Amino acid sequence: MPVQTPLQLGLECLKAGKIDEAIERLERATSRFPEDYQGFNYLGVAYARKGLYNRAVGAFQAALRMRPKIASIHYNLGLAYQADGLPEMARESFQEALRLDPSYQKATEALKVLEERMYEDMFSVQACARHTDEPAVGLCVFCHLPVCKRCKTVVNDEIFCNSCAAKQARS
Repeated sequence: MPVQTPLQLGLECLKAGKIDEAIERLERATSRFPEDYQGFNYLGVAYARKGLYNRAVGAFQAALRMRPKIASIHYNLGLAYQADGLPEMARESFQEALRLDPSYQKATEALKVLEERMYEDMFSVQACARHTDEPAVGLCVFCHLPVCKRCKTVVNDEIFCNSCAAKQARS
């Protein structure tokens, strides 16, 4: 039976769901082989599964210093940033993954979901400009004021407040 490397042992533990053991073995692997980007990538995955997102980010960044053109590492970094509450950083990572591999479906989906959440979050704290007791659901493309469901008018897939929609209809 061939002897397994620390990286292989760590990966087996990770696949088996033994996260603490995987972290221990992958930390050992990355200290013994600091030039192995895969060890840092898998270590980042293990940290993320444990909820240690700041450590995961550090591990993915170490992997990227060695191999900056691997889309999956940028994707993993984006997931860690997103889980750590850093949506702008996550967006940049997903976009870089897609720049490197435009057909990377997981990154495409992650970016879409992230941007939808960011858009929703943008309005969750804002109130409608006219009905201040109601939450905004969008911005008028003409006057750029937040609008609620009652004030929102959609014309050609663009959001207008009722006033601006009426002005557009007259012109």
